[in-house]
Amino acid sequence: MAFDLPLVIGHRGARAVKTENTLEAFDYACRSGVKWVELDAMMSSDGQVMVFHDETLDRMCSNAKGRLDSFTAKELRSFKMPNGTRIPYLSEVLELLNEYGASVNVEIKPSKSSLAHETARRVWETVREKGFDDPARLLFSSFEWAALEETFALAPHIRRGVLVEDVSPDWRPAAKKVEAFSINYDADLLTPELAKEILDSGYRLLAYTVNDADRIRELLSWGVEAFFCDSPAEMSAELSR
Repeated sequence: MAFDLPLVIGHRGARAVKTENTLEAFDYACRSGVKWVELDAMMSSDGQVMVFHDETLDRMCSNAKGRLDSFTAKELRSFKMPNGTRIPYLSEVLELLNEYGASVNVEIKPSKSSLAHETARRVWETVREKGFDDPARLLFSSFEWAALEETFALAPHIRRGVLVEDVSPDWRPAAKKVEAFSINYDADLLTPELAKEILDSGYRLLAYTVNDADRIRELLSWGVEAFFCDSPAEMSAELSR
């Protein structure tokens, strides 16, 4: 089945323009013509899958502090984020993306390593419930490679991206074990030699987070295929000029 990644993927929707990982951010990205977005999926204390990046609420919420996984979904929904936004359920975001026919990279973010398998299962259940289990429109990724092992067991037809944020070689056996589609690498750590190694190993190469057009052009020359950007519509327009 065709799997066409765009050059630019909206990082947490469009986090430089709208509050990250909110319905507003994803709606803005989709209305701006962005075809693929990335989001972070984490469980509440009562097992609901929420879209949120940090393990704690401290950075994003004005009236709450502490770990996200210590609150129920109902409690999390009551907390205020910038510009009056709220923490959404994954199910809500998928419904919105379905309205636009958009595609998504779901980063599975267990709030602790011991929850990797359960978080992946809950994410997959939500994806199936919302009819988003389409291998042409969905990519799973995670820094917690046990979560990718779980998605591989549950949904081998959905592609998997191994997230890497250091120069350790540990990603290599992990990528092989989960039959990864891509290596999603920290752009600041990429070198031409490393890019070549990844590509020669048969993986597609994605880079995060890149907000400079000249850097994107350089990485393209190394074989990087797609880029996670905080202003995806604006970056797409700049690259097309």
